[in-house]
Parts: sequence; C-alpha cells; structure tokens
Amino acid sequence: MYILLLVISFSLFASEQDLYDFLWLDNDKKVYVLQNKLHPKKYKLFLDIGYIKDQTGSFQKTSGLKGALGYYISEEFSFEYQYATYSHSNNSTYDNVLLVSGIEPFIRRQNDSHILFFNWTPFYGKINTFNQIYYFDLGFGIGSGVSTFESNLQSVTNPSLPSHFKEESYNPVYLKVESKFYLNSRYHIGFEYINTNFKAATPKSPNSKSHKQVNELTLKLGVIF
Repeated sequence: MYILLLVISFSLFASEQDLYDFLWLDNDKKVYVLQNKLHPKKYKLFLDIGYIKDQTGSFQKTSGLKGALGYYISEEFSFEYQYATYSHSNNSTYDNVLLVSGIEPFIRRQNDSHILFFNWTPFYGKINTFNQIYYFDLGFGIGSGVSTFESNLQSVTNPSLPSHFKEESYNPVYLKVESKFYLNSRYHIGFEYINTNFKAATPKSPNSKSHKQVNELTLKLGVIF
C-alpha cells in the first residue's frame, strides 16, 4: 500500500520521458514513469476568455475582461497574446479619505493592456475521485507589451489644478502563474495570476521613476482546437 502511494506521488507531475531512481531497486535498474496525457496540446491553438479582479489598488474597485489567443509549439511551451480592458469605481477607502481630509488620494489605474507571453508548462497531473479523473496542468509565463494607465498625479502634486486624470503608457515586464483544469479534450477552466512590473513617477518623487507593481487574478474559460 505504501509503495503504491509513493509511486502515485512520483507520477503526479511526471512528464512523458521522466526517469526516476527508486531506492529499493538495484543500482543498475531504471524505472520510467509514463504519464498518460489524455489531452495533448502540441501544435494546437487555444482561445481563452476571463474575468479579472485587481489585487493591488487601495482606493479603487477594479475588474476587467480578458481575451487570449495562443499556440503550443510543444507539450510544455507556448506563445500567447492577451488583450485586457478594465473598469473602475471609487471604493469606501477613497470616500473615507476624501471625507476626513478633504484631499483626493493619488490613484493610478490601468485601462487596457496588450501582452505577448512565452509560457512554460512543466507540470501535468491528474486527480482521481470515486468515479471521475480530472486532468490539470501548472505553468509559468514571462511577457512584455504595452499597458495604458491613467493617474491624477498632476492634480495631486499641484493643488491649484482641478482634479483630473492623465493617460500614461508603459512597457512593463509581466510574470504569470497559471493552472488549467480540463473538462474534456476541447474545453478547460483555469486561473491565472499576473504580476506587472514597470517604473513610474509618484507624488513623493514626481520628477523621477521608481519600480511599481500591479497584481491581478483571472478566472478563465477556454477551448483548444
């Protein structure tokens, strides 16, 4: 029983050509664990749509919609283009700060983004239930592109100006972690966490730029064809 559990734990994230050394075998013995890939991805296109929830903003409620189109050049590697658009509204923290101090807080909010990702998906596994097997994978991505923001930096740093937002454009570096759960060979659901890194001015240093981050979580529905 314990040996069986150990073999299962080893094979959970095994790729198709992984080689394992088992301690109870002779040194000249080798064991290959074959991962049964029920949903192969090599040379296939995928299309995802998703709902975005911002994880960073202090004074805004931000959500958005995302579309992605990608191509698997192998079982583990893919290229992906993403477009996202965002909507915003003031939250209770913004209202409280404005009420107590009478001063509008500094806000930088993202309006849209165009991103090209290179993805690596090294982990592929399955979950056994009583009457169903669920397949999933876990991967990472790095990307670059253009993100359009807007901020009230000018009016916050110059109280004589009326409150207004000015558009800003950046070329961030994007880091991604994602997982997909396969409903069948064609459809999947998943989640995606993206960390956006760029340099921008702040009210404390309006004439210089420092490193900034934006984090977002996306729930996705997709199709492979």
